[in-house]
Amino acid sequence: MQEFIDWLLYGYSIATWYEWVFLISTSLYVFLILFLTIGSLFNPKTTESSEAPITKVTVLVSGRNEERDFPDCIDSILNLDYPKDLIQIVLVDDLSTDKTREIIDEYARNHSNVVALHTKDLPDNGLEAKGRGIAHGFGVATGEWVFITDADASVHPKWIKHSLQGVKETDGIIGGALVVNPVGIVGKIERISWAFVQLFNLGLAGYGVPFACVGPNIIIRRSIYEKAGGLENANFSIAEDLALMEMNADARYKVRTLFSEETTVTLKPVPSFRHLISQQRRWFRGGIDQGKDFFWILWIAFTWGFSAATWYWFAWLLNPQLYISLVIFKPLIEVAFLSIQKKRLNVKKYVRYMIILQVYLPLVFQVFIPSFLFTKKIKWMGDNYSIDFK
Repeated sequence: MQEFIDWLLYGYSIATWYEWVFLISTSLYVFLILFLTIGSLFNPKTTESSEAPITKVTVLVSGRNEERDFPDCIDSILNLDYPKDLIQIVLVDDLSTDKTREIIDEYARNHSNVVALHTKDLPDNGLEAKGRGIAHGFGVATGEWVFITDADASVHPKWIKHSLQGVKETDGIIGGALVVNPVGIVGKIERISWAFVQLFNLGLAGYGVPFACVGPNIIIRRSIYEKAGGLENANFSIAEDLALMEMNADARYKVRTLFSEETTVTLKPVPSFRHLISQQRRWFRGGIDQGKDFFWILWIAFTWGFSAATWYWFAWLLNPQLYISLVIFKPLIEVAFLSIQKKRLNVKKYVRYMIILQVYLPLVFQVFIPSFLFTKKIKWMGDNYSIDFK
């Protein structure tokens, strides 16, 4: 053991200045993840009120070519533990070419609180992709709160009850967590990817600085949306969830972030690795397109990530001792945040995918930055929709 310590100290003593720069830069990652992990614990665990619900809500889902996933999503919404007369369910078919139209029409015929809309039959609202369907759905929403999720998602039976418990008049948006079903290698990668991404929102929200609420699990007061003039008047091209956050900020309402099993939405994995990369490029581009605050935060974060990833792959060639220091401490802190999410969200098979994170995270940071140098086009895989930014 003493020989190992002496060898490690020798590596530090001969380290060059640029090796120290890379080590310190990479070490900041460990402290950042620790900071966010602690912050995530400050978000409240939800409970259920013993009082009878009285709040009218709308659950809004827009999908395109979702014949495979939509039925499971709708069934989970119909099984919500909430008075049926207080739930309006708005299902939007956004220019589908499969049987999505027929599916939501059938649900509307069989359930009096279900409304089916088809954007093909409605006036053009000037929006594209998910934003188009969401905007049309808000046009018929009657609930005080609008719960938004995706067609490939399933919601917990207590989603509404727990989300609304403890809400204050100053709260304008409520956000929860996401979990991906780990089906196949892509599902496992997407699960660990979501776990990492949502740590930033959960962690910052715990310190009172919510960064974002994710699109498949965002809840907003309808009055805020209507007073802002809707998505049609919002300045965005991709990220409708960030546009909703901006409406909330402009109205000077607060964001309430929840970190409980009951307020978590479960997603089916994307079909392929190409879909996954396309999805995450869309997240990044939607963020930097939202405004100067997101622009600089994301570019600085990804540039730093690119540098740290380069060190992660090649540092062992320069200074094995410094590299081993990173290899020891980085996984330890990642095990901590994954264990906390696993316990809070009551899910299995979380920590075991940490080895995937060790490879996938550096790879993403090294692929993202160069990818935007070669093409600025953002695609919605499977939706036949893209934006080519100049």
